Amino acid sequence: MSSSWPELTVGSLIECGVITVQKDGNHGSKYPRASEFGDTGVPFLTAKLLDDSGNIDFENAPKLAQEKADKFTFGILQPGDVLLSHNATVGRVAIVPDIKEKVVIGTSLTHYRVDPERLDPRYLAAYMSGRYFQNQLASSMSQTTRNQVPITAQRKLTVILPPIVEQRSIANSLGNLSDKIRVNYRINKTLEEMAQATFKSWFVDFEPVKAKIVARERWQARQSAQQPASPVCYAAELEPESLDPELETRMALAAMQAISGKAEAQLARLQTEHPEHYAELRATADLFPAAMQKSELGEIPEGWRVAPFSDLARLDTTSVKPAQQPEKEWEHYSIPAFDDGQTPAHEFGADIKSNKYKVNRSAVLASKLNPHFPRTWIPLVEDETAAICSTEFMPFVPLEESHRPFVAGMVTSAPFQSGIMMRVTGSTGSRQRAQPKQVAVMDVVTPPTALIAAYSKLADPLMASTARNISQSQTLAKLRDTLLPKLLSGEITVPEVDSQLDEATETAHV
Repeated sequence: MSSSWPELTVGSLIECGVITVQKDGNHGSKYPRASEFGDTGVPFLTAKLLDDSGNIDFENAPKLAQEKADKFTFGILQPGDVLLSHNATVGRVAIVPDIKEKVVIGTSLTHYRVDPERLDPRYLAAYMSGRYFQNQLASSMSQTTRNQVPITAQRKLTVILPPIVEQRSIANSLGNLSDKIRVNYRINKTLEEMAQATFKSWFVDFEPVKAKIVARERWQARQSAQQPASPVCYAAELEPESLDPELETRMALAAMQAISGKAEAQLARLQTEHPEHYAELRATADLFPAAMQKSELGEIPEGWRVAPFSDLARLDTTSVKPAQQPEKEWEHYSIPAFDDGQTPAHEFGADIKSNKYKVNRSAVLASKLNPHFPRTWIPLVEDETAAICSTEFMPFVPLEESHRPFVAGMVTSAPFQSGIMMRVTGSTGSRQRAQPKQVAVMDVVTPPTALIAAYSKLADPLMASTARNISQSQTLAKLRDTLLPKLLSGEITVPEVDSQLDEATETAHV
């Protein structure tokens, strides 16, 4: 990269005091044992807790016993430290926020602490996230058989060092862009959790059905107390059309509460203020039965069935040979691309040596490789004629395209993932694979079509919002990678960058 500013190694920046700390976690006898983790303690960060957007997942960090953490001599974080993942998952970068508690790192992370009057940590993070530094990491990894860039190797990597005023200007511009990407990631995580929680409630835990059962039992108990001999006490044994209207209403309200999470008073307000939404919620509640039945998969709602997954989606392993069209650009959904932020790689056929699977526009991709670490990808296919995926994925295409959200929820669910694990072959470790043909026909709990459609209608806007955010983040990430080298080379100025960022953000929101 051509630049009028000095390009210095990490090692030289350490020697002159610009970088004051460059350490990973504690090794040897000080490295914590499994028995030293528990439900409470000091957050212990590893590479997998960093994402490609610069977020740090403190919430799911293992908790190390305080007594053990107090023995650490390094790897203790401070606000403003820059984290770099250097082992297994290499190249993820994040800035430690304004933490109030003690936090330590493991040996898969390096933390950089700098003199902020000479090196802006936000600039360093932006620089490390850029393509030029990432290429240095890749080159360093290529010189070893292990997927890592150790501390000593990192000291040979170079950093372009503009004057501190320029660093801060660059950090402000690119930092705003990175902030937007991080916000999109957090929004998507929330949207995915909402869809998964609803699927689990409806189709795994059967909460609306159980709510109806409890409501019926309570109603019957009250009726029995008032009229011990009344036949209405046996309403559960009557045909649905013979049910007491009050009982039907109580069961429907119970199911509506389970579906919406609203209290009865809130539902009453909803009926008054938004009657159309209330009617839609009531219609959904009416789709759930009020009893359970036995099945080979345990108790399931009455009227539902156990059927092969192939009744919902087909396994589509249509083979494609990209090398036969060497000049065509392909949208490649690979395992590394999934792990690198779920952004498909765009590669020419000449660079893709092996056969791939075609990716249908409505497909849901489930990894068969090492299913201990589930990977489910809902691709946003731009061009169906150019979309391909690794043969390590199982592409499932819904038989009814509009039911894609339900199929995605099914594949992501814990029971389905457990089913995949039961159909694994291969030795223990990272090379285990599920058997696609067995997964495709494994038995699943299947609700009536009307309920599948109702869930899909509810989840589809969440999936659409997620897709839009992914698309925007991809656009902004590409722009960030393009702008950084231009800024460092002097090809463009910070005001010009700010103008491009405003335009890109507005375009991405359209």
